[in-house]
Formats: sequence, structure tokens, C-alpha cells
Amino acid sequence: MNLLVIGDVHGCYHTLKQLVEEHWDVENELLIQLGDMVNKGSHSIECIKYWQQLQAKHGDYVVMLRGNHEQQFVKDNLEHPRDLENALLQRDALAQGMKVKSLRKWFTHLPLGWENDDILVTHAGVAKNGINPFSAENKTGVLYNKGPLKCLKKLQVKGHSIVAGDKPVFVPRENAWYIDTGAWTKKYLSAIRLSPKGEMLKAVRVKTHPEDKRK
Repeated sequence: MNLLVIGDVHGCYHTLKQLVEEHWDVENELLIQLGDMVNKGSHSIECIKYWQQLQAKHGDYVVMLRGNHEQQFVKDNLEHPRDLENALLQRDALAQGMKVKSLRKWFTHLPLGWENDDILVTHAGVAKNGINPFSAENKTGVLYNKGPLKCLKKLQVKGHSIVAGDKPVFVPRENAWYIDTGAWTKKYLSAIRLSPKGEMLKAVRVKTHPEDKRK
């Protein structure tokens, strides 16, 4: 089964919905979103509810990974959030009838990666000189890494760092695709379609929907 891997959404609900509806081959593809579904944009809770609906309908064919923004919400103080984005996310959840503790629990159970024999998908990638990359607390791990990636035998797919040029970029020396094209910055939400062996089949992108323009 092919994969359709979606980059950082950051609250761009209308753009996410458009990309999924126009580009996901439901019968033949696993749909993966590599984290940072929330914050920065205006519709984080709508994104979460939409993704949960997809999961309820399609089960294991829909996968969301944890990004650093989901992790930050997990770590923050629910009674007195230290981070403004987390406080706004908590406010919006309550306003839309979502229990904050339930949202936090859901984030906690999101995996840090998805892989098969030939592909590894994470939010920020396995760092070239990193240690314990799958530790959620590691600032050079797969949630937070900003440096070069280790060249693995497996193809890596990552987001987290907005690429130049507004389209996914392949870096041969790292055997990695970078696919965050800055949806929340009024640019594009991108995804790549891969074969199970990691062969690039198609890059797709959707221009940020007018309803998702940052307020």
C-alpha cells in the first residue's frame, strides 16, 4: 500500500481538509500526518476533530504522529499554562466542547514515528550526531531536531523546518525528504506520495486556504 505523508498543518483546517479530499486515495493509501497539527494557525481544534473523524472511519489507515507542539501541550501545566499557544489551544478546546485532559491524553498516545522496512517518518528526523532520538525529552531527538540528519538505509521523511522554495525538498546526502512548506505562513500545505519501498511517486501541495490565513 502506498503512503501519503502530510507535513506540518499548524491549525490550517480548511487547507488540510482540501488536501485530504482532493489527493488521498482512500482505497490504496495509508494517510500519515507527521505532527504539529496544532498552534500558530486559527483552527487547531477543528483540525483535531477532523483527524479523529478520519481515524474513526478508516482506522489504522489514518496515522498522526506527535510533533513538538503536541509534546509541549502534554508537558505544560493545565491549571496555569506557561506557554501562550498552549493557553489558547486550551481555551479553544473548552469553547468547542472538548475536554482538555482528553486532548492531552490523546496527544500523549501519539507515536513518535512510523516505519516499515524502507521508510521512517518522524516529525523532525533522526539527527546526524544525535543520541536516543526517540526520547520525547531530547532536544536533538525526532521531536525537536533542527540539525542535519543521519543518512540511514531507510528513507527519512520529516517536517518541522520550513523549506525554501515552497515545495518538498529531497536531500540526497541524508536520504531524506523535507516536507514542511509553511502552511500557517500563508504558503502551502504539502504532502508526498511514496510507494511502500520509498519510491517517490508524487509531491502534492495546496495553497493555504483564505479561511486559514493567520489572524
